[in-house]
Amino acid sequence: MNEEKNNARRLTPEEKKALQFEREQLRHAEEAGCSGLIGGWAFSVRQKRDMDADEATHDDDPFICKSCRSDAILRKCTDDRRDHYAHHARLSPVVEAEETELHKGCLAEICDALKQKFPDGNWGMNRPIPANEKLGVGEVVPDVSGRIGNQRIAIEAQVSSLSIPKIIKRSAVYTKRNIPLVWLVPLKEDLGSEPFRPRLYERYLHMMYFGRVYYWLPGFGTMLQPVHYGVAFRHIPFAEWYDKEAEEEREAGGYEKAYKVIKSPVPSAKIDITTQFRLQHRPEFRPWNERRTVPPLLLWKDILQDWWDKSEDEAFRKRFKEDNLPKEKHKKQKLPPPPMDWRYERW
Repeated sequence: MNEEKNNARRLTPEEKKALQFEREQLRHAEEAGCSGLIGGWAFSVRQKRDMDADEATHDDDPFICKSCRSDAILRKCTDDRRDHYAHHARLSPVVEAEETELHKGCLAEICDALKQKFPDGNWGMNRPIPANEKLGVGEVVPDVSGRIGNQRIAIEAQVSSLSIPKIIKRSAVYTKRNIPLVWLVPLKEDLGSEPFRPRLYERYLHMMYFGRVYYWLPGFGTMLQPVHYGVAFRHIPFAEWYDKEAEEEREAGGYEKAYKVIKSPVPSAKIDITTQFRLQHRPEFRPWNERRTVPPLLLWKDILQDWWDKSEDEAFRKRFKEDNLPKEKHKKQKLPPPPMDWRYERW
């Protein structure tokens, strides 16, 4: 066994850098929610064709990711990394995994506010709930837990270090224990009103809670800001050019086109987690635009009526499905048989 390890070929420094670069690309793609730029190709609006990052220059701007239709930026690398494209869209100012003090401050503020409102609620932070062999679940440590009246609830403050499978697994454990759960996303500053690219876990929480994500800012206490991800549009400028291959004038653009992943935040008024939420069973379902299935869950969810324009969402959903239908192969039409005396007519 040791001989096999010793005889195994070690990666060269160049191979290690290439592997690290590929991992970075995959991580960025997962965070952006789109893998359309991993291969190093994007569409140049100026050149009106797909361009490899190695051949493209900044004179060929602007670029578009053909997968999600969002803007892409060209990154020409001076180090050993390959030239590549990256998605160009702002992300929400969430508390990152390495910002532990901000995360702890969020939990402490929420827990203290709940203790003041419900002093008999036995509120605590990072308090383990032991494994239960009868239910077949292991130990779980909620960020904040306690009781609102007679109702026991758990609060999880999501940071970017937690993957979707872990979110699913942890949520399922609370459901088996009959403890309703609320996931919230702490922010460092206000989300704003400009379109942004929700991270993968934000999109998943949006599905889980029936079209909203609960954001929290310092000073909110027990208040949360529900936000729906509305449709965002990009303007496709009008352009005219001469197609040399087809030998004809062409034109395109001059309209608005919906992004696939970039969204416009549509917030409601802030709501109190102690008075404007209730227990709700979430049946299993698979979202129309995702591959992951949301398992049956027991949620602590707001009691608000949907506050966004659903007709816009339905129009986007219909267009998304149409754009992703498998393209039918062109079939040659059978011509009618020629007349019996076709040889004579031809001449």
